[in-house]
Amino acid sequence: MALQRSSFVSFLALCLTSFVGCGSAGPKIVPVEGNVLLDGKPLEKVLVEFLPTSDGPRSFGETDSQGHFSLTTDDGKTRGASIGTHKVLLKDAAIFSKFMGRKGEGVDMSEGRKPRISGKLSNPSTTPLTVQVEAGKENKFELVANK
Repeated sequence: MALQRSSFVSFLALCLTSFVGCGSAGPKIVPVEGNVLLDGKPLEKVLVEFLPTSDGPRSFGETDSQGHFSLTTDDGKTRGASIGTHKVLLKDAAIFSKFMGRKGEGVDMSEGRKPRISGKLSNPSTTPLTVQVEAGKENKFELVANK
């Protein structure tokens, strides 16, 4: 009987350890940054979105005057993106800033101006851009926008 009790206690401890080890910490997030180029030149005021193809939150950032971006997850607090494959979307910031409730100067999209970036790059089902975010590596990407 003592042997059964110790086996049961050992089994219970193993089960609890397994559950604690697999807690609800969620997917691992690592720092991600990069540059967006158009015709070989940095492209500013572009909204960059990483959409994981498996588990993980969406990440986003906006390019500065040098075309540089760094990503933050949807919660707005965690810097980076989840490990794994991501579809990448590129959008003119001015077009989407109104819908996102952001203020500030955008890209001039007055009548007669054409978008700087192809519409297929802003749609998850048509974007050809994908990247692999990896643990333990520098996740710095150069993304080329096309018209």
